[in-house]
Amino acid sequence: MKRFNFKLEPLYKLRKNIEKKRQAEVAEVSAEYNKERDGKESCLLKIDDGIKYVDNMENSDEMLSMSIYLGEYINALNSQIAIHEDNMAEISIELRKRQEILQEASRQRRAVELLKEKKLLEYKKMMNKEEQAKLDEWKKEYVSSDAYEY
Repeated sequence: MKRFNFKLEPLYKLRKNIEKKRQAEVAEVSAEYNKERDGKESCLLKIDDGIKYVDNMENSDEMLSMSIYLGEYINALNSQIAIHEDNMAEISIELRKRQEILQEASRQRRAVELLKEKKLLEYKKMMNKEEQAKLDEWKKEYVSSDAYEY
């Protein structure tokens, strides 16, 4: 019985490796995006925490002076938020490009994989035919040898 041999196996492995590389690139860019998003969320939480802190102060003079500092702090955090949002916008464009490249790599790998599956199915059909022919031959031999015995 001969083994299944897919002549395009090197191409399939190459396409699979390219797809893995593209997946890694998407993951890397996605991590950058998540880092910027987390930075933005951290700034928003700091703003909320600062407002809650000032709101909970009981001394009105102290609250007034802290409100001034909080305003400056919020302005600085808003600047950081704007930077994070700009970075997220740039990264999201790059992420979409990488995802499109990954989709194309996946399509190319899948095309070769479908060819491989088709060839494997043809191989299995051929092997089944060969096995059936051998079984028929053995059956014929058995029946013909059995006929001589009686």
